Amino acid sequence: MPPTLTAASAFSRSFAATVALALGFLTVAGVWRDSYWVFRDDPPWTRNGGAASRLLDVEMRLVKPLQIARRKPETLLIGSSVVYRGVDPADVGPAAGRVYNAGISALMAGEIPTLAALAADIGSVRHVVIELDYYMFTALPAPAPINPKLATASGRAEATLSTIFNPKALDNLFGWQFRRTEPGIWHADGYKATPDFDAELTRKITEAQDIAAMRYRPGDLAHLQRALDLLRGRRVTLVVSPMSGAQLRLVVEGGRGLELQAWRRDIAALAARNGIALHDLLSEHPFDDFDPEHGSSRYWLDTLHFKPEVGRWLLGRLGIA
Repeated sequence: MPPTLTAASAFSRSFAATVALALGFLTVAGVWRDSYWVFRDDPPWTRNGGAASRLLDVEMRLVKPLQIARRKPETLLIGSSVVYRGVDPADVGPAAGRVYNAGISALMAGEIPTLAALAADIGSVRHVVIELDYYMFTALPAPAPINPKLATASGRAEATLSTIFNPKALDNLFGWQFRRTEPGIWHADGYKATPDFDAELTRKITEAQDIAAMRYRPGDLAHLQRALDLLRGRRVTLVVSPMSGAQLRLVVEGGRGLELQAWRRDIAALAARNGIALHDLLSEHPFDDFDPEHGSSRYWLDTLHFKPEVGRWLLGRLGIA
């Protein structure tokens, strides 16, 4: 064999070995660091099962489906940020088994079927609590939805692999992007412990409510029906989330009061048709102590989000506290 070919062959083997070694190192380092928190309960950066992470704040539509599949809960709590901030799985009774909080920021009705399909696919889930907010069924502009592929084993495998080689994970691995974007500490079960907000922040959150865009879309109820169809054979509980008096006033004063009432009636009718337990707690609660001019109250973080004390009451109403 000519010397040039021998040298080229040796270089190719050396280059391939170097690439393989580099990929192997990144894989081991990525799994060990587990920046997306999808391989084990206590990666080294989580400080014993709780941590702040920019990735978890902005990538929860990827992270949470993968965590659900790994943890294989028996009880699944589905909802928006109201759920992940206000309902602590630690407050659920032991009869519920392993509990996971699948609350996702600004979750919309069209995303609920994907989470239902995921619950059906992993096979461990016996009870699904779906907490509903009015805005989920409105024309409010929504973020990019959960990828439906995450409801399949092959889609999750592909997504899990992507978390290892994603540049964002490498940033987190080396600590460059460890900052969080929102206050609070994530727990391995999907719950986020959130500190009180000052008056400046609660005023901003209140003023940011786009009531004009919250036009009720009755057709979106079909998404919820699809989710219930996917969950046949499992216990399902529907909850209409408690709403603060401040938020209710915004909705009514913004001209959406009649639509809100129509939505509640439609949810009740859908639950009755499906033989599903419904707890409409929107205004049927004793926790009206919030004023956005004074920051977080005893029961509310802000206009939208209640605190775990209200969450414990809610779980009690469901009979699973």
